[in-house]
Amino acid sequence: MAKTGKDGKVRFGLIGCGEIAVRSLEAILIDKECSVITAVQDVNEPLAKDAGQKAGAPHFTDVAKLLERDDVDAVVISTPHFLHAPLTIQAAKAGKHVACEKPIACTLEEADAMIAACKATGVLLSINYVTRYDAPVKMAAELLASGAIGKVIRFQAHVAADKPESYWSGGYTGRNKSDWRQSKEKSGGGVLIMNLIHDIDRVHQIAGLKPIRVFAECDTHCTPVEVEDNISVTIRYENGAIGSIDAMSCARGTESFGNRLYGTDGQLVLSWPLRVFTTKDVPGLKKKEWTTVEAPGKQWGPEGRAEYFARFAREILKGSSTCDVPGEEARKSLAVAVAAYESAATHKAVSPR
Repeated sequence: MAKTGKDGKVRFGLIGCGEIAVRSLEAILIDKECSVITAVQDVNEPLAKDAGQKAGAPHFTDVAKLLERDDVDAVVISTPHFLHAPLTIQAAKAGKHVACEKPIACTLEEADAMIAACKATGVLLSINYVTRYDAPVKMAAELLASGAIGKVIRFQAHVAADKPESYWSGGYTGRNKSDWRQSKEKSGGGVLIMNLIHDIDRVHQIAGLKPIRVFAECDTHCTPVEVEDNISVTIRYENGAIGSIDAMSCARGTESFGNRLYGTDGQLVLSWPLRVFTTKDVPGLKKKEWTTVEAPGKQWGPEGRAEYFARFAREILKGSSTCDVPGEEARKSLAVAVAAYESAATHKAVSPR
């Protein structure tokens, strides 16, 4: 098990310094009480140097150099998806706790190997599903737990994005040039696993939905890449509920409808601010009318990511054997995506493994 610094803070090392890593860097530094960044690494030396300057920490291009440091207790892996498994396993063997970007991996076999490696070495493995901690999601969780809309019987997710051509070779910011997003082998897939996996994770988590059967159709219509830019997924849940996911990364004139949960006694629109309809007497909500529910904080701002890392750091400091979004839990969302891709290829319903 990794040790923590003498000052009672978790000393983080960043592996990968691309665009999402910068957001994690900034989020970690918000928690001055329990977290500090002591090293950063990227194979792209200018990126590593830039991140090191932002964090006030030494930078490396060799991940082994970072992992051999005694002043690194935990690592944040923000690399292309196909590197999540080998880097997590390498970090676990070095005795470092791991917070890895979503999805956990490209395949279930890789995810299982990551989970096994961290268990074997006694380190924590958490996957960065940070939208769980955004203000509207936490408020929605409270309302669902109170029974405001009754039993959940339907989940809808609709995302219509129009990713620019530059995205596929440099992300949204162009901070790091790479072709991994274009490759099914390196990314695991397109808009479903890259983006909608957040929706799957947060809604399944707050509503307690357990998928038992998945059917999907997908295609690549407008983008010169291997991965899908258009997908529709139907999910059957253990409690009888039905889920539908519609997502595009090539929607001209983007207009997404977000996430909506229907219950036996109302419905909830996971938007900013939240909108709720209930037929019950619920404190703070209008009966048989739509209520707009304000939640503290920003819509999908840095607060959620900062809370995720702060909670992870505190679990490490407590010497806990568990953490938020452990690998086993993150594997469930990947299993839905994998089942959807298998269904789209076979044109048959598939049960998540």
